[in-house]
Amino acid sequence: MRHLQVPRIRNLVLAGLFLSGLSACSTSSEFTTQVTSFQQWPAAVAGQHYRFVDSKQQNLEQAAYTGHIRNNMFRTGLTEAMGRQRARFEVGFTTGTEVRQQMVQRETGNYDLYPTLGLGMGFPYGYYGSPFYSSFGFAMTPRYQLVPVPYHRYSLTVYIRDRQQNGNEVFRASAVADSRERSLPEVIPYLAASVFDQFPGHNGQVRTVEFERNKEGVAGMAPPITVKKP
Repeated sequence: MRHLQVPRIRNLVLAGLFLSGLSACSTSSEFTTQVTSFQQWPAAVAGQHYRFVDSKQQNLEQAAYTGHIRNNMFRTGLTEAMGRQRARFEVGFTTGTEVRQQMVQRETGNYDLYPTLGLGMGFPYGYYGSPFYSSFGFAMTPRYQLVPVPYHRYSLTVYIRDRQQNGNEVFRASAVADSRERSLPEVIPYLAASVFDQFPGHNGQVRTVEFERNKEGVAGMAPPITVKKP
């Protein structure tokens, strides 16, 4: 007598879209960006003043982005000029949003059926005196197909000009992050912190910055973010 063994159907779960550079969030509490920076930062400028260019013409959205950059300007050692104070440095920025697609494997809802053959052991005394028996059954695996999945690539570029050097740029950094769920206003705090991480950095350096979102936060406000240290 041959025992018929039919394995239980199992669904195979494939990894979804992994976005590098934002890149992508590995978990809901982590975020990754990629930064490229260039600099010829002058020496002994700590305590000198800077001013945002075109700040009076900014709309509410741009003003909010300026606030996130301002919150990280302390890493430069500069102080924001107030009122009629003269500023040696001018700070400006641009943002960008680009829609992209990546091919991802997804289940089709159809299954492939194939036979299985194995060796089992009877319990407690086997079948007809034999402790072993052969098993024959069927297994089912889902079919997959490649489908395009859209995501956003967000970018922030910050530049600083030195008026004592004929307005030449002395710092420029661009941070990018990819996300399928978050909007630009949600990503900007990470991009702004990335731009000034390890300021001024090495000229032409490309690096990855990882963040973790702290759980503590004021009610009604987004939790603070922290750069993960190696």
